[in-house]
Amino acid sequence: MKKYLFLLFIAAQNIAHTQTQQQWAQLVGWDGVSHYSKYIIFNAGHMGPNALTIPAITTGSIDSVNAIGLSGQLHFAKGDKTQNFNLYGNFCLARNRVSVNVNWIPIEFFKMSDTIKRERHVYYQNYFDKQAKGDVLFSTNINLLNKWRNKTQLALRVGVRLPSSSSKGVAAARFIDATSYWVDVSLGKMINQRLKWMSMAGLYVWQMDKGDLRQNDAFLFGSGFEWNNNNWKLQPYFAGYLGYEAKSGDKPIVFRFNAEKKINKIIFLLCLQQGLNDFKYTSIETGIKWLLKSTN
Repeated sequence: MKKYLFLLFIAAQNIAHTQTQQQWAQLVGWDGVSHYSKYIIFNAGHMGPNALTIPAITTGSIDSVNAIGLSGQLHFAKGDKTQNFNLYGNFCLARNRVSVNVNWIPIEFFKMSDTIKRERHVYYQNYFDKQAKGDVLFSTNINLLNKWRNKTQLALRVGVRLPSSSSKGVAAARFIDATSYWVDVSLGKMINQRLKWMSMAGLYVWQMDKGDLRQNDAFLFGSGFEWNNNNWKLQPYFAGYLGYEAKSGDKPIVFRFNAEKKINKIIFLLCLQQGLNDFKYTSIETGIKWLLKSTN
């Protein structure tokens, strides 16, 4: 008798952690015709931590070194634990004038609770997914005030997120599998030889499948400080973007603290991130960058 009760308990547990097509249809209000992506909520508040990330703040100056890097990230939120790798590349095309940055997330691993899966409208066929392919981020930085850069730096950045994720990433509410881009201007003002105030403002745009609303246009912003001394670089700052939908989860704001230590041709990095609005994750990243030959 105990054996049958135990098996019945296990079966009940499995049923509680599954979802059928009928349950999904009732949850999202499926019309019986539309593709499941119509019911996915395409914003930072209802996706994984790497889906619509806030671009890193730029300092108004151009990084004139060539470097490649590798890091690992951990993201913690109630009902969602995520781990991923990052591959970095920074390439200077013209010293103090033009540089290119590349960032690729080859794969992320995740575990979501049933509550989060239902809140995000995860498609029933992808209910048990545990990993997803990431995207490639590409940006170009152009110096605008090279003549006065010793006191004030101003730079233009144009960036694009190229989807390398598949439709599975959309079905599991991890990635949007669509292009997003941003254009911003950053300003850096030297306070003294070691300390700089930095800020950015611009536009962040991403595609979404929501009836007649095909994209979201958001105001991108950020502000903070950069401190350099004895091969240390510290950056505490706030950043975010504000989409136009009311109370939808499209206004993520975070606080970040980045620390880098250069030893010979190697840079060790530690980055902390805390979500403040429409981004429920606490994140930590640690990694290493290798400096290549600098551009003359």
